[in-house]
Amino acid sequence: MIKGARVPERAYAIVLWIVSVVFAIFLVGFGNLIIGDLPRVETTITPDQFVESAQNRKVEDELKTVDRRRAEIDDKLAIARLQLQQAQSASKTATETFQAWIQTRTATTDPQQDPEVIERTRQLEQLKSGERSVQSGIDTLENERLSIQQRANALRQQQSDLQSDAYPAYERALFWQELRIFLLRLAITLPLLLLAAWLVVKRRKGNYWPLSRGFVLASVFVFFVELVPYLPSYGGYIRYGAGIIMTFAAGHFLIKNMRHYLERRREVEAQAEEERRKLVSHDEAFKKMAAKVCPGCDRPIANMEGSETNFCVHCGMTLFNHCARCDARKMAFFRFCMACGAPAEEVQ
Repeated sequence: MIKGARVPERAYAIVLWIVSVVFAIFLVGFGNLIIGDLPRVETTITPDQFVESAQNRKVEDELKTVDRRRAEIDDKLAIARLQLQQAQSASKTATETFQAWIQTRTATTDPQQDPEVIERTRQLEQLKSGERSVQSGIDTLENERLSIQQRANALRQQQSDLQSDAYPAYERALFWQELRIFLLRLAITLPLLLLAAWLVVKRRKGNYWPLSRGFVLASVFVFFVELVPYLPSYGGYIRYGAGIIMTFAAGHFLIKNMRHYLERRREVEAQAEEERRKLVSHDEAFKKMAAKVCPGCDRPIANMEGSETNFCVHCGMTLFNHCARCDARKMAFFRFCMACGAPAEEVQ
């Protein structure tokens, strides 16, 4: 099969594609950094910024006072509970000792021990009284702590209500901040996308098309892929809207070009073969012939069994002829005969 492009030309085309892709990668990375850093142009918004400051400050100060008082009570309760444990332990020990002594006294029935019974009973009662006093102090502290806890809960509920009242204002401010950042991102990416579309339409044949192609790839990727993580909830409408507009514009452009192409092909096919052959370059003819397509009308070359196809059955263009010097059959677009090397100008 005859290739229209030389090996160095194909290699050069591949290298230019690599250059385009590498250029696009660096542009994408650079653009991603810019888009990612855009939120820094705005200050961070928090719900606390929209809470009524004086009232919230008053609630916070009172809440701090309540928390400090509750911490003090917790410390006193810890000490009181430890004292209660000690009092209960001492009372239990004294009770056990007293009961053992009573059993001994009952066994001996010594009347002289009656004053000691009274004294021991009085000491045991003092221990029980001390235990009850500590328990009473604990009950008082727990009641005070319950009251403080209820006040703290009321203050926190008040603080929560203040934040709830401020949340709609926070959401509005956040919405407008996201909108500003998104429009700033869009103001950067959309013109790049439009410029990329203009390059595709107007500069595809330019000398710097490989670099322009890299810019086009980067612009499309940044707009439709890199911009996605930063889109607010309404950003998808803009992205898909831009996609619809671009698709419609591309479809309109292609349909218009296709009609223009078909009209031009009809005009070309109406011309004489000599004029039509001038419009086909040597390399283009080789590519089309290698693909079994007529260089004159781009239709498939018809092949009939048992016969040679020398002309296009659709437009009549000469595809194969014979060398004037050696009469070898050759492609009509050869510049020289492949059998004897005679120039194509000698073809009759």
